[in-house]
This record gives sequence, C-alpha cells and structure tokens, in this order.
Amino acid sequence: MAEQLDRYVRQTVFPAIGEPGQRRLLASSVAVIGCGGLGTHIADNLVRAGIGRIKLADRDCVELSNLQRQLLFDERDVADGSPKAVAAAQKLRAINSQVKVEPLAIDVNSDNVEDIIADVDLVLDGCDNFETRYLINDACVKHDIPWIYGGALASYGMSMSIIPHQTSCLRCVFPQMPPSGTGVTCATAGILASTVAIIGALECSEALKLLTGQGQLNQGLIHVDVWENSFELFSVERQEQDCPACGKGRYEFLEGD
Repeated sequence: MAEQLDRYVRQTVFPAIGEPGQRRLLASSVAVIGCGGLGTHIADNLVRAGIGRIKLADRDCVELSNLQRQLLFDERDVADGSPKAVAAAQKLRAINSQVKVEPLAIDVNSDNVEDIIADVDLVLDGCDNFETRYLINDACVKHDIPWIYGGALASYGMSMSIIPHQTSCLRCVFPQMPPSGTGVTCATAGILASTVAIIGALECSEALKLLTGQGQLNQGLIHVDVWENSFELFSVERQEQDCPACGKGRYEFLEGD
C-alpha cells in the first residue's frame, strides 16, 4: 500500500485529504455518465486522483470533431471508429493501472440506469442532453446516491452537487425539461475546450470532497462564463413539498413517462 500511495504524494500532502482521505478515494467507486467533453475531463482527473473504480457509460463512437475538446481521444480512435467508453478506458488504464476502469458502450436509459449506478458511491454528469440528466436524477434520488450535475455550452457552464433528500435535486431547480429539439446545442452554439475543462474540474473537486468527507461543498448552482470572466453562485432551495422527485417520490423519467 505504501508504494501505491507514493504516486499520490502531491495529493496526500494537501492537509484536507492526507493519507486517510487517499485511502477513502482508493476504496471508492464512481460512475461517469457520458464520455464527451465533460466526461473525458472528469474521468482523467478522477483516475489521476486514485478513485479505485470508475464506470464509463457512453453509446457514441469517436468522431473527428470530438478531438477539439475530448482529451482522451486521438486520430487513431477516429480512424478505428472506436466506442468512446472503450477508447477512454484504454487511455485511462495507461495513465493509472491501479484504477479499475469499466467501459459500458451502451445507451443509458430507464431500463439500465439503476443497474449502472447500483454499486457506486457517486455519479458524475458528463452528459450532453437533459433527458439523460433527468433520468440520472430520478435514479439517484430513488436510491439515495449523491450525484454532481454539470453542463457546458459555448463559453459558459453550470454545476451543482446533489445529495438526495438533503439538498435541492435537479427537478427542484428545473421542474420541467425543455421540449426536445428546442434548446441550443454544441452543434449550433459551439463549445470551447476551456469551458468543459473548468466545469469538469469543478465536478471533480466536489467529488473529492464528497468521497473524502472533507471540504466545503457547493451549496448552490455555480455558473461560469469564461468569455465574460464571470463566476456566480446562485442559492437554490429544496422544494421539499412540490418537487415530483425528491419531494413526492414520483420518478416519471425512470418509469419512462
């Protein structure tokens, strides 16, 4: 174990983590849903931090336009048409062979999301659509698994840490999902690599706090715009009586409604 801890010495000398915190990280399991811009930055950070086991779920294959911001892929992955989860897992194992990386090249849906998160301590959002995020929220609230929301578009992004039945959940803040096809996307508004890097880093910092039980957790909704140089924290209140998910226990997305 001493040799295993040596690689994390720059992290363990940080007093808030130390050797006890590192041991907790090594014993932890997380799921990263989505292996795009956010997901690859998150997975890279967590593997280097020594999270013991990481599940990567994504249905897509690597395309040329991904290389601008999705840091675990290269031109060979594009030529091979590699599934993102598989290609990312190969890179991550080369970075840290001590971490168990489990690629899931699947579509995350209401039939399998509960199985994906059933044996993890934390779920991190690397998605690019609200449908999947609402599904994750339902599953995590139902099973009392913390999860970290993150989204990035153009030059701005948001993040929020969700501890079921203690903090606001996604539906407390965004009660209704935007109608499909009405929102802007990376394909229409663009995306800066620096945006996903910053939001991914915020998610990972929250993950380390949650998994070690140390530090001041994000108590609201963080909004960052790297182009306008703005960093804002909005307070969000739990809608304990009105929220369909964490208040009333109705999991409409999980039930396929």
